[in-house]
Amino acid sequence: MAVFLTGDTHGELDMGKVLDFARCAQGVLTREDYLIILGDFGLVWSDPPSPKETERLDWLESCPWTTLFVDGNHENFDMLDALPTERWAGGVIQRVRPHVIHLMRGQTYAFGGHSFFVVGGAHSVDKEWRTPHRSWWPQEVPNDEERERITAAAAQVGAVDYVLTHCPPTGCYDRYRKRFQGFWGPSDEYTDWLEEHIEGAFAYKRWFYGHLHFDLPLDEPHTLLFGQVFDLDSTGLTDYAINMGACPDGTPHNYELGYDPPEPGQRHGRSFYLCSHCGKRLDR
Repeated sequence: MAVFLTGDTHGELDMGKVLDFARCAQGVLTREDYLIILGDFGLVWSDPPSPKETERLDWLESCPWTTLFVDGNHENFDMLDALPTERWAGGVIQRVRPHVIHLMRGQTYAFGGHSFFVVGGAHSVDKEWRTPHRSWWPQEVPNDEERERITAAAAQVGAVDYVLTHCPPTGCYDRYRKRFQGFWGPSDEYTDWLEEHIEGAFAYKRWFYGHLHFDLPLDEPHTLLFGQVFDLDSTGLTDYAINMGACPDGTPHNYELGYDPPEPGQRHGRSFYLCSHCGKRLDR
């Protein structure tokens, strides 16, 4: 059993990383292995479903692993809300296909040898240019009743291995603004709520999320994913994992984040990871 995670796919728009992953996974993974998409799945969108959406969902169903997704802000929540629910892996889910599964808000699951607490949703910064119930849905963030239920569920958790959300708690935005030159992040009342009611409610090893459309950082518990497929169990199937491989002497890499300032004539510098043990460098 192995678990992999990646960021937003937006239907077909950002599905390339999953297509690349599929080429690596053939003959290696089984239904007991899992690929988690951290929101903005985007393939439950058109009502009725478009031929392209149906084709892509059928393709995901044909893949050897099981696809799981957290809801983001760009989902058709009217369609999701209409799906039946059932219990799976200790929590409540909705099946889009037999092996394409929506992980629901405030649920705790155990699969792949790990435990997970899930809270989907985020605010759309562009909703004023979208059409309600056609390209934007007010259910994109939990309402007051949902938040009470999620808060009560979080209070019962005690500890899990991983938290899965679409957007991060506000503390991440605050740290990133200090660490990364030019970082822009739309913290809001919902990220404040995550900070107040989920962060610190229970113990966890790492918090994974998407939404911001880049990958960082590996040197703290909150890990943002978009273009990379994260290899949670360090199987070697992808090159983006907790330990990111090993040093020449076999010890795990100890990556620390660094930053090269912009060269003359350039607007932006470059962030990188540098192993303090062996000196291997990974540019972002």
